Amino acid sequence: MLIKQVLQCNLLQNIKRDLTMLTTKFTRDRRSYNEDNLKVDEVLVPEVLLSEGNKQRAMQCMQKIPNFGSKLTRESSQKAAAVLICLCTDEKNEISILYTRRSGLLTRHVRQISFPDCALRETEEEIGLPRKRIHVWGCGSLITPQHTAAIMPVVASVDGFNLKELRLNADEVDEAFLVKIKELVHPITLRHTQFKSGWSSPNFLLGQNRIWGITGFITNGFLRCLIPMDLKRLKHHMKYVRPFKHKT
Repeated sequence: MLIKQVLQCNLLQNIKRDLTMLTTKFTRDRRSYNEDNLKVDEVLVPEVLLSEGNKQRAMQCMQKIPNFGSKLTRESSQKAAAVLICLCTDEKNEISILYTRRSGLLTRHVRQISFPDCALRETEEEIGLPRKRIHVWGCGSLITPQHTAAIMPVVASVDGFNLKELRLNADEVDEAFLVKIKELVHPITLRHTQFKSGWSSPNFLLGQNRIWGITGFITNGFLRCLIPMDLKRLKHHMKYVRPFKHKT
């Protein structure tokens, strides 16, 4: 009977110790998470992100983003398309990225979320954003996804932006919308997709909108370059996992 009581006492002490360790770890992790969020909030402002020094640093980083997928060929480089990563500040001084949803009238990637076409004339024709409103920062590295043309990301900014100033071309775009930078970097939005080909891709889930595929990959890479601090939550790279082949 005495031995049983001793064993029960030791068990209770072990449980109490484990609970104390878990509580301490949770408190420490929560404090670290809150401190990390406070640091992020301090840099997600135009005075930091849109400063000349940060622009230069971000574009140098964009030109070093590693490629993935197929190798660049003369044919793919000739068919290269450009997309516009457009940073927009609003009347509340918040920074967002401009996205579009492709028209249901198109033959490929119907109603998928994408960036606006990059050529200033095409951007004006597609969404009605005047070229004089767009301040171009520069180009990133050429990306060569499998099964599609090479893509050149071009970064730009627009001050005092309002969606109401756009005039969408219904043949090409169903809608245009903004996503705040602080929402894109929030841990709750971050996901990834594993494709049958073996490649995985970062994506962002915001309500009914899912930014994925090449748009998700470019968004992830751009945010890692834009934000002047190391965010572990944006560490997801394109990964390849050998597809499992079921033997019949």
